[in-house]
Amino acid sequence: MAGSTRALALHSVRDHLAIWAIVLLISGQGIRYLVSIPIFVGIAVATLVAVFLAYRPTWRQLTPQVLLGSFVGLAAASVLWSATRTVTLIASVTLIATTALALTIVRSTTIGRFMGMLYRGFQISLFIGIAFEMIVAFVIREPIEPISRDLFSLAGDHFLGSPLWSENNLLTGGYIQGFVGNRNPFGAIALFTFIGVIILFLDGRIGRIDAFGTGIASVFVLYMTQSATVTVATVYVMGLLLAGLVIRSSRPAWKRTLSFAVLGLTAMAAVVTLRFRAQIFDLLDRSPDATNRGDIWQAMLEFATQRPEGWGYVAYWPVFSDPYASIIERVGAYVAPHGHNAFFDAWLQLGLVGVALLLTLVVLTFLGAWRLVERAHRGDSFIPLGWALMTAVLALQGLTESRLLSEWGWFLLVSLYCSAPGAFTLTVISEDMVRTGDRTPWGEREQGSVWPARPAR
Repeated sequence: MAGSTRALALHSVRDHLAIWAIVLLISGQGIRYLVSIPIFVGIAVATLVAVFLAYRPTWRQLTPQVLLGSFVGLAAASVLWSATRTVTLIASVTLIATTALALTIVRSTTIGRFMGMLYRGFQISLFIGIAFEMIVAFVIREPIEPISRDLFSLAGDHFLGSPLWSENNLLTGGYIQGFVGNRNPFGAIALFTFIGVIILFLDGRIGRIDAFGTGIASVFVLYMTQSATVTVATVYVMGLLLAGLVIRSSRPAWKRTLSFAVLGLTAMAAVVTLRFRAQIFDLLDRSPDATNRGDIWQAMLEFATQRPEGWGYVAYWPVFSDPYASIIERVGAYVAPHGHNAFFDAWLQLGLVGVALLLTLVVLTFLGAWRLVERAHRGDSFIPLGWALMTAVLALQGLTESRLLSEWGWFLLVSLYCSAPGAFTLTVISEDMVRTGDRTPWGEREQGSVWPARPAR
């Protein structure tokens, strides 16, 4: 009895540490605005150490799959030819630490409990953003700038303008930026939270009050952020969700046919979106090149073709050095410190090999999850469908944002890639995994958990 209590307490501590680590990754920009980069780094290091001490991962657990290891290894090796070696070294260490964090957490727990922790991390980040905007609207009652401006100081003369942490638009109907200070990632946080609500509620892992309250908050933020990218992603995700539910309910003989039809329609929808992007973005009150990102992408590709091996992994751009300073100068206006496209950014930083590895990671992650969706029946777990939806959002967000290459975007991609079975392998998928959405970590039985298990159906 005492041993079971200690095991439950240990898992509770692990769960809460993991949730805090996820919140730190998701809300990192807001925390940097609040306490400065040096303090944030101290918090991040302390969190990483605490997670490793709590989970005590083995070297086997920390060893990434070949494809994943190849991308991380390429990023680390790029310090040898990087145009900004110091920045590449720091960025590579951060990428390795983020990868190790994801591997430690996802491989030390069951899939069901990890999805619950991921949901709580997004949920907390969502409500922090709403609370922040409410404080600005009802207490401060005027736009505010970041308390710490060291991020802007790093940009030096290349920083043009003074972006606000919050524009105080909550009561005026304008778009809100949340604690992260940017409406696009805040909208993405709301969408990931909404996916978590749907999947975990359908799976019987959260209650009606939790699901209803968080769902309403997610929809509210989706509406108030007015992010074109997130709006398009939401439409695609809802269609994919409906398709997944139809496939689950279909007879076995029809599942594969319907699945290929869905994938084909998805490809067609992507082509139609590109063909009629002007009309689509006009409906969303945005320019056809996603708010002037076209000039940035053109400049990036010109520099990317100059060095097939890439300019070195940096994640966020050091805008005070070339080629990044030249790109910004050519565009003629200040842009966020990334290329607004994860795949073009991977090409610029890690060359053709880097973008090929990233594309393969995303595609195989989605197809691996979709294999389980194809095989699922009524009464089976909805969690694999959640993996597929989240991967689709990551891919779509990667078309106009570069956060897939760092922080919570990379953490989520690694976690999802490690969760689903391989897409093009001969591995036999466990029927228990299809039925429950769970697999015991590394062949061991799960001990006590603070998360409710999925009820039998």
